[in-house]
Amino acid sequence: MSSSRRIQRISQALHRRQLDLVLAFDRVHDPHNLAAVLRTADATGIPRIIWEPDNDNPEPPNPEVARGTERWVELKRVSSLEQTLKEYKNQGFGIAATHLSARAVDFRSPDWTRPWVIVMGNEKSGCAENILALSDENVILPMMGLVQSLNVSVATAVILYEIQRQREAAGMYRRVLPLETVEQYLELWHLREEGVTVADLITPPPSDRPLDVCEHVDGRSRTPRWKKSSTSTSQSQENKVRRPDDKPYPPYPRNA
Repeated sequence: MSSSRRIQRISQALHRRQLDLVLAFDRVHDPHNLAAVLRTADATGIPRIIWEPDNDNPEPPNPEVARGTERWVELKRVSSLEQTLKEYKNQGFGIAATHLSARAVDFRSPDWTRPWVIVMGNEKSGCAENILALSDENVILPMMGLVQSLNVSVATAVILYEIQRQREAAGMYRRVLPLETVEQYLELWHLREEGVTVADLITPPPSDRPLDVCEHVDGRSRTPRWKKSSTSTSQSQENKVRRPDDKPYPPYPRNA
């Protein structure tokens, strides 16, 4: 049975999820990078990562680095990132690829309060040409030293926290999710097994009220032993966490 503090934390995190933001990996392969980005995505309210691996048998994210966040952030492997991005564009999402080009802009320049898919490229070769052709923006991080790029997990964290800054200023972390979405996350996060109900989550705790103080525990401490891997969970639940078309957030692509 979950404590009242844990339920408060889950409810608060749930209603801060930015359902009109998606993170994408174009052939990123390092399991440590994947795991580190899962943690950053959870911290900034990103609910979903789509990933086209660079081989047929990719290593899963390192659980010692992810620290349980693979339960809270959906990592969905796709066979064609290009096709998936086209589906998101049809849903009204912009595509922002991290790439140094003649049209590249500072990562702080775009209006990140719009719906976006943020694409991070391969550790060595960056984003593929077919992905760049779909992008609405190319963004870069200004480099003042001799190296031309940061580690992909570090670069992702820098960009996501700029996105969080803009959205927090716009009040987008104070929205309340509709009942249907709360019910979907109750299933996706396997919360019923902890005794959590819709009534526990439907109203987020006030953001200006601190939660009850207690000893810190990482995200793995309450992860049930029966939990499936993030990949299999994502595949089985891919059509469940989606807003209906008449909600303020664009829905996830139905065939993604």
